[in-house]
Amino acid sequence: MKVTVKDKYLNVRVGKPLLSAPSYQYIAPGSQIEVDGKLYPGDPYEGNANWLKDAANNYYWAGGVSGLPGAVTTVAGKTTYGWFNRLNIAQVWKDYSTQGSGVKVAVLDSGYSVTNADLKGKITAADTRIVITGPEYSATSLKINDESKVRHGTRCASLIGAANTKASVVGIAPGCELLIAKTSVDREFLKKDYLLTALDWAIGQGAEIISASLEFDLSAQEILSFDQHIRNTIGNKQVLLFAAAGNTSGISQRIINYPANLKTFVSVGATTESGILSPITALNDVTTIHAPGERVESYGPGEVITPDDGTSFSTPIVAGVAALAVSYLKTKNGTWNSADLLTQIYATGDRIPGEALKKLINPVNLFKSF
Repeated sequence: MKVTVKDKYLNVRVGKPLLSAPSYQYIAPGSQIEVDGKLYPGDPYEGNANWLKDAANNYYWAGGVSGLPGAVTTVAGKTTYGWFNRLNIAQVWKDYSTQGSGVKVAVLDSGYSVTNADLKGKITAADTRIVITGPEYSATSLKINDESKVRHGTRCASLIGAANTKASVVGIAPGCELLIAKTSVDREFLKKDYLLTALDWAIGQGAEIISASLEFDLSAQEILSFDQHIRNTIGNKQVLLFAAAGNTSGISQRIINYPANLKTFVSVGATTESGILSPITALNDVTTIHAPGERVESYGPGEVITPDDGTSFSTPIVAGVAALAVSYLKTKNGTWNSADLLTQIYATGDRIPGEALKKLINPVNLFKSF
């Protein structure tokens, strides 16, 4: 495919998507470049770490061109990505004047990067809870900062509520308030009760949407007791709980993970960039709501926006859309109903090709139904 150089000369980097890679020429503004149509992670420049590659193994910084694959500059001059564009989030923002204000969303994960400019300004100490405890963890681990290898918690939190102050847009509901519960350091889950402790805290803090991209096993008795505990904690509050269905090695497999398969949670699966069921999604009888889960751009290590795969990232996307919906409904009606919203999310989704009951969330159709 061809892209066009913007208003500044663009360096050609040889062999690697790095600012230090050799550069023997530059391309004039208005020139077209033939590239392979993929985005490659590399050195960040002006907040954008995406690069393009041609057949001769030359790299071009993606921020210097228009007509990008999977990313277009459409929201206030900022770069948006394929998953964001496919869901038409910007259209929802524009047509319904909502960006999630007045809604608290809790993320149960590995914490968040305290140096991330799009997160640190909207999260205070009172918005965080370190759930992990005990001799299993060192003193350095008992901090809210995200120490996971891929910045798992930071990715999930940024997909939901990054403030979008930089050159790229990743936060679906930038106006929401984020609550961060640290339930692991790097996705290990040493005590199952960490989930209940985190939920008790989050719901006590007023969370209306909860996103949990984590997984573990439960016995039959534990399933019953966990569901009952969660029902008691929610009481008559309006709360939606979303959890990742879990991942396979890339070959479709039937796997039952928790908390996704609890009756109190909504299990979220992943679709490919073309909108079909992703083979990384763990198959089960309860996962009917899906969102993009391949090459999902969010904040990774080094505060750089890079793509990653997994139902872990489909889940905060659905949670972010739900936050937009709750904000809009509260403004319009003064209240909202969790069961009704969940019904509408499913009813307005797009049927995934070849799947009788599975839907890809469609935010535009959802908002049209209100």
